[in-house]
Amino acid sequence: MKDVLFCLRHLLALAWRLDRRRFVVGAGLLLLGAVATPLVAVGAGRLVDHAVDGDPGGAALWALVVAAALTGDLMLGHFAHLSYFELAEQTEERFNRDLLRLVNAGDHLDRADDPAFADRVDLLRQDVMQMRATVQTGLQLGATAVQVLLTAAILATVSPWLLILAAFAVAPVVLGRRAEAGLQVVREAQAPTTRAIRSLRRLATSPASQKEIRLGGGTDFLLARQRALLDEYDAAMGRADVRYALLRAAGQVVFGLAYVGAVIGAFWLARDGRASLGQVVLTITLATQLSGQMSAGIEMLGSVHRAAAGLRRFVALEASPAPEAGPAPTADLPASVGDGLRLEGVTFRYPGATDPVLHGVDLHLPAGASVALVGENGAGKSTLLKLVAGLYRPTAGRVLVGGVDLATVPPAQWRARTAALYQDFARVELSLQHSVGIGRLADVDDEPAVRRALHRADVGPLADDLAPDDVLGTGYADGRDLSGGQWQSLGFARTLMRDDPALLILDEPAAALDALAEQRLVDAYQATAADVAATVGGVTVFVTHRMSTVRLADRVVVLDAGRVVEHGTHDELIAAGGRYAQLWALQSRAYTDS
Repeated sequence: MKDVLFCLRHLLALAWRLDRRRFVVGAGLLLLGAVATPLVAVGAGRLVDHAVDGDPGGAALWALVVAAALTGDLMLGHFAHLSYFELAEQTEERFNRDLLRLVNAGDHLDRADDPAFADRVDLLRQDVMQMRATVQTGLQLGATAVQVLLTAAILATVSPWLLILAAFAVAPVVLGRRAEAGLQVVREAQAPTTRAIRSLRRLATSPASQKEIRLGGGTDFLLARQRALLDEYDAAMGRADVRYALLRAAGQVVFGLAYVGAVIGAFWLARDGRASLGQVVLTITLATQLSGQMSAGIEMLGSVHRAAAGLRRFVALEASPAPEAGPAPTADLPASVGDGLRLEGVTFRYPGATDPVLHGVDLHLPAGASVALVGENGAGKSTLLKLVAGLYRPTAGRVLVGGVDLATVPPAQWRARTAALYQDFARVELSLQHSVGIGRLADVDDEPAVRRALHRADVGPLADDLAPDDVLGTGYADGRDLSGGQWQSLGFARTLMRDDPALLILDEPAAALDALAEQRLVDAYQATAADVAATVGGVTVFVTHRMSTVRLADRVVVLDAGRVVEHGTHDELIAAGGRYAQLWALQSRAYTDS
């Protein structure tokens, strides 16, 4: 019961703060409906007594009372629903906003890459819907509690012994609580399985992936994998559901036996002349109502108990410190990057991983230089980019900007000086103005600033085809669908909303582009790198597998298995005949061999 009280206290207090008028109207109408229900039984009993006594006037009066009570019983709950449904929607919206805030809290991405945290968030998304329903359930549960108390009080007027019926109703509550607790344990244990099932469903139904799946004939394979996961989930939940049902059934049997005893007792009192026929009708009606009330109450208590587990997870996430929280910043970012960026002994390991992705990296990225990162997939290129952008903290070592350790600088200061386009770029489905403008929030509504960014990115005919208020993406009825290359071009324009970055990052910027669009992007990149170097002495760093583009960089850094194995100019590395020269020869051969 402690969990139930915790959940109701928290959720109803939140609902009260969100909209007091709807709370009062919804709760008030539910309470009136709760009073009307036992009043039907009282009226029916009095109606029978007056009819037996030959009093048509009294019988007619109580018939009107019964009619009014029945009308209230049937209608008041509906009118209450109009208020508490909207209140529940507001509560859900509040929890969704809070969840987004919590998931995006902190200055680094450590938690986002933690599989355990992903499972936790997946559960919380489901919990939000449960908590929305619990706002409604909590109000209904309060009204049901009033009904049970009134019913018990009225039964006591017939015979105090009938109160035992209400006492026996505790058994279903206790056993129901145990059943819910067991179900929650299994549900949490199956969180990774349910997440995998949803991932497979998205993969099998996404338009982006269906082309490859159909051509490769992978539909049956994915269905089989999903079926295996579903069988695993169903087996675990099936066993839990059986235990749940048995405990719930045991509680209902106890109450059912008490109900039969109460009805027999009422007839016994009437036979001895200690109760009227109307009181027998009253007892049977109230006992029947009490059965329904307790059944509904148990169901609602179970729902609240399930929501309590989710609410505790939510509260625990709010209360837990972000894992990446470190010492308070002690320095300000220098106005100039000085001699550029330096990595000193930088090692990085992802949360939960045993082996580092980067090993003791020492590297100097000179101010005003354009630097290309080269290496095979998994060499650590994207991880290094996120480290210099301040999205990760090194597991060991330091990243210095103008001689200042980034760990001692407020992250917001460095991010305000950083612009980046990653290979897993975001498809921001807003208007063109906001999809690009969000790259610099101060100018998000500045149409000329967005146009300048589109011009600098040289996105081609796309900028001419779209108006600033055109909505992008298939998530809207009138949204404009774009190709992968067009989305990437807009991502580049969004990056260039910051026209004076101290660090410009491009991670596989041409991966989704055709040859013409790629050449436009390369030309735009060169112009932007020159501007950044000339105006603020900034560093530009890019990753690409196209060696012809790498040649344009001032310096080339070669990574292999998380270590810097070479760095220098293109000509220096070709002359050295090392790893870079091998990669250059491999790509060159593809274009020269007949």
